[in-house]
Amino acid sequence: MNYQILIVDDEPPARKLLSDYVSKVDKLELAGVCSNGEEALAFLKKNPVDILLLDIRMPLMTGMDVLNELEDKPLTIFVTAYEEYAVKGYELDVIDYLMKPVSFERFKKAIDKAVEYLSVQVVAGETGEKPDYFFIKTDTRIVKFLFAEVQAIEAQREYIKIITPTRKVMSLVSLTSIANALPGEFVRIHRSFIINMRHIDEVQSNEVLIGKELFPISRNYRDEFFKKLGDRKLL
Repeated sequence: MNYQILIVDDEPPARKLLSDYVSKVDKLELAGVCSNGEEALAFLKKNPVDILLLDIRMPLMTGMDVLNELEDKPLTIFVTAYEEYAVKGYELDVIDYLMKPVSFERFKKAIDKAVEYLSVQVVAGETGEKPDYFFIKTDTRIVKFLFAEVQAIEAQREYIKIITPTRKVMSLVSLTSIANALPGEFVRIHRSFIINMRHIDEVQSNEVLIGKELFPISRNYRDEFFKKLGDRKLL
């Protein structure tokens, strides 16, 4: 299958270069090209895409503003000439960060990473089954986890840490990517944390206690968390 990709950049040469790169990758199909953030938001409301190539510094609305406005975010690759935005980009769970001028080799590496994540999600969806486990790559190993054993998942820049009662495993995956594959008992409580509600021992003000660890509940995710908690019929 082909993956739909949207290019958003206010510079015509950058739009042309990225469009040329997209045409060279068999698995990609150019869904559209936008020159500013408002145009991109309007496009995405009507045309969901798989991958978003997004410039950061644009007039009126930055790339970060665009992501903050989206409820269902595509896998996003930031494309920018400014290194200082790298940390902020990872906080927004972008899958990669390309510095201009972008070489085709570096572009292809970022796309391959995005396609790998998307391929895993597609395979899971096409089987029609709901497995009770998943596999995650870590260094040279592929590690199996039962969904039921996972207590929490923590974002650490471009990595995640999967936490169970017996182990903590790091993997080069974005929090957003793994969130899409998690079943309903998982809920995001912070930009850096997803927890498994089955493992909650206590809710203490703005924190969740799981085992001996406390996880913060941020203001942005508080309402969603307490709604889900309420749906489990508090007595």
